[in-house]
Amino acid sequence: MEKASMNDLENLAARRGIIIPAFKPYGELAGFYDYGPIGTAIRNRLENHWRSTFIDKLGNLELSTTIVAPEKVFEASGHLANFTDPIVNCKKCHASYRADKLLEEFYEKKGDKKMAEASRHMHMNELDEEIKKNGIKCQKCGGELSDAEPFNLMLGTKIGPYGGVQGYLRPETAQGIFMDFKQVFRDGGYKLPLGMGQVGKAFRNEISPRRMLIRMREFSQMELEYFFDPESEELEINGATVKDSMFSEKINVLTAEMQENGSEQKYVEMSVAECMSKGYVPNKLFGFCLIVEKRFMEELGFSSANIRFRQVLKSELPHYSKGNFDMEVDFFGSFEEVSGTAYRTNFDLMNHQQKSNSDMSVINADKKLVPHVVEVSFGLDRLFWTMLGELLFKDGERGWNVLKLNAVTTPYDYALFPLQKDESLREKSLEIRDALVAKGMRVMFSYSGSIGKRYAKADETGIRLAITVDYQTLEDGTVTIRDSYDAQQKRVKIADI
Repeated sequence: MEKASMNDLENLAARRGIIIPAFKPYGELAGFYDYGPIGTAIRNRLENHWRSTFIDKLGNLELSTTIVAPEKVFEASGHLANFTDPIVNCKKCHASYRADKLLEEFYEKKGDKKMAEASRHMHMNELDEEIKKNGIKCQKCGGELSDAEPFNLMLGTKIGPYGGVQGYLRPETAQGIFMDFKQVFRDGGYKLPLGMGQVGKAFRNEISPRRMLIRMREFSQMELEYFFDPESEELEINGATVKDSMFSEKINVLTAEMQENGSEQKYVEMSVAECMSKGYVPNKLFGFCLIVEKRFMEELGFSSANIRFRQVLKSELPHYSKGNFDMEVDFFGSFEEVSGTAYRTNFDLMNHQQKSNSDMSVINADKKLVPHVVEVSFGLDRLFWTMLGELLFKDGERGWNVLKLNAVTTPYDYALFPLQKDESLREKSLEIRDALVAKGMRVMFSYSGSIGKRYAKADETGIRLAITVDYQTLEDGTVTIRDSYDAQQKRVKIADI
């Protein structure tokens, strides 16, 4: 099988109702998408695997914090002053564009991957220079574009019956965790390092939403804030000391130096220990998180060759960070960020301490400190979309595409099909379904349409195993199990499923 195309993915998402443009009867509003039943089932599996990996197995805690916060929270966090993207406006029709993405798309169409990549990291004056040099005009009317300027991405709202309090929809889930950290830590009697995570909605007033779920205005994040003592020499996770041998694991790295020198290489392979020794990775906890992220992605089905960790340039570091790596995946020829790992130091807690006049310090091992933080932040929607792109294949023999999800992310453990519309087959199928559901399995039951069409739907929507109940089932208690990966079938006893 060969990899499917971006058009194949978009067509599948629309045809099978995996992704649905929000408010569709009224016309699309860019940057907002709904998930259909299959999409929701896959996303729930993805979310649950994140929870298993980053919360349960690491002994961390999960919170659920509010979406709306008062203005002073984001003044302290720095988002009101620093959370911006470069915007250019058409002087004629007043259409708006994100300057770096406009330039990136221009170079992608020219086939200049080097400059397309460089466009992502340019300063505003560099963007202006490149846009003018290449004569880039408004895509709608051909008008001249203004100089780039910063545009704040926060979505505001008024709180109270008369709008007396200015508030904002959160642009990240992290600030709620910082607000609650001290109370949770103290009340639970925990010790550092301790991770606190959550899954939830975030909102950004994106200038140019694009590529469907890649850049949205309402999206979901899976974030983990790992609080730790930066002076601790040993790293202990969930009661066990992390051995130095773990850091011999290799990852694909695009260093800042490679980017600044315009390297043609996508990445170089090096151990996390080497990354730490060269100063790319700021501390052990950060390196540990990179390894967990890589393994998590491989468990989802991503090829290690399609995953890289890009060292974020100093010029593009977030205002709170002393070191960032973006984990990017090869998505139909261009690398797209799906998670960011940031060394936030104690920037957030110290700022909230200063602005709120509340002590954010804790006692850990008889030492009073304001902990530092390593953050691992996944974009759930981006991860969902790039995973489908990674695992969608074309099968010329079958005449339809195959979504090769594994047991971690398949929307259903089994598809269950009576071979024909026969009451005896239907009743036996329902009996099998109820038995599987009682075992905690998710089953998609369908008896309408030809068996071929039902196989096609299961293949395209990532249900790996399909059980077919036929007349032999009634005689000897066996069924056919078909594997969508290769369309091979085998007979097994019902009791062995």
